Amino acid sequence: KRFLMHASYMIEMLDTALNMLGPDIELLTEIMLELGSKHTRYGVKADMFPQMGESLLIALAHALKDDFTPAVKEAWVDTYRELSGDM
Repeated sequence: KRFLMHASYMIEMLDTALNMLGPDIELLTEIMLELGSKHTRYGVKADMFPQMGESLLIALAHALKDDFTPAVKEAWVDTYRELSGDM
């Protein structure tokens, strides 16, 4: 149950982050830095983020099927790299 709650929270955070791209990018950066600080206190290490990114790509590929094109994958890789880099 805890895993599902965290997965749901992550999807909500991604949705919020994507909606903040553009004019709210500075606020988004602050939020991601704070979120990274929280994760550090929970024992999350920087080398764990790439694994989560791979899991996200697998989930997206499964959910989007044929719509998960190379361009879509590249956009998600870039977005996740930037967001997790701020953490």
